Amino acid sequence: MKKTIFIILSSLFLSTNIFAGCMKSEIKELDAKMNSSEISQEKMAEISKLRELVVANEHKNSTLAFESYEKALSLLN
Repeated sequence: MKKTIFIILSSLFLSTNIFAGCMKSEIKELDAKMNSSEISQEKMAEISKLRELVVANEHKNSTLAFESYEKALSLLN
């Protein structure tokens, strides 16, 4: 019984930490769009700052990270 509880708790802990706020694919998408688009230096600087916010907050504050990602995408389009 103790082993079963330990295994369940361990798996829950690992699964929440592995998938918590990971935005690797979104960051790669931003990088690809930044490299392929021709936009002004001002917009590129703003998008870079938003990308840094996404990276800094992807595990701490996923809401802020996702909002920054969406704003950066809107500037790229």
